[in-house]
Amino acid sequence: MQYPYTVAELTLLLILLPISGFAEDAESLRVDRLHWAGVRFVSGNATVLVDAVGGGLWGGSPPEGLATVGAETERRYALLTHVHNDHFDADTLKEVLGERGSVICHESAAIYVASRGLKVTPVALYAPVVRGDFIFTAVPAEDGFGDEQVSWIISVMGKRFFHGGDTLWHGQWQNIAAQYGPFDAAFLPINGARILGDPMPETSGVLSPAQAVDAAIVLRARRLVPIHFGFSDPPAYVEVEDPLAALLQDAKRRGLPVEHLVPGQSLSLKP
Repeated sequence: MQYPYTVAELTLLLILLPISGFAEDAESLRVDRLHWAGVRFVSGNATVLVDAVGGGLWGGSPPEGLATVGAETERRYALLTHVHNDHFDADTLKEVLGERGSVICHESAAIYVASRGLKVTPVALYAPVVRGDFIFTAVPAEDGFGDEQVSWIISVMGKRFFHGGDTLWHGQWQNIAAQYGPFDAAFLPINGARILGDPMPETSGVLSPAQAVDAAIVLRARRLVPIHFGFSDPPAYVEVEDPLAALLQDAKRRGLPVEHLVPGQSLSLKP
């Protein structure tokens, strides 16, 4: 039998449930894809943004179109996988989070995020954090530039999601799957971007389409939702040719469901 929470998460819930408001107003759950790597979760009176940025980086026209980054709930939180400018937009977060909202990030990024005028909750790897209906857990990831990065486990209303930022392939997938899998959906980067270098390396610094399929299968994800694709900036940043088509072809061959959401669309939460 598969349980919706790990032992660590259940223990934390038993301790914090009376003060966390876990079931408060929890009548629905909505999961929206924003643009690039951004995802928004809404449950009860809480909105959670993951790697949400405005459209300014692309002059108002990000890959696949612009999605409104906003929140209508009283409680507002933002998770960061890392602080590169295509994943961390301080101005947009300050506008959406307001004075009461806060950013939850790995402890290595906390000082920098706070220096940009945002309220911060620093967390260590594997340390679950409860906010309203949600449990957030930072797990290992690897960055193509060698900077600190995490992936996020988001547990809410008996469902569990994985957000991979722009991680590359690493050796912790099996451990994450064993401790936290299976997942209702895994949001994974797919553009296999090769980063900098003279000459340009052949090895990508972001999951390729085939590696994203591998990761989703190892994580025991019921579906893969592709993120972080559709943009090249040669010679410094070059993604694989037509990453979405390559992903769909490889996922079909291996029997992995893919749910491609254009920015602004919501994830199907049916079993």
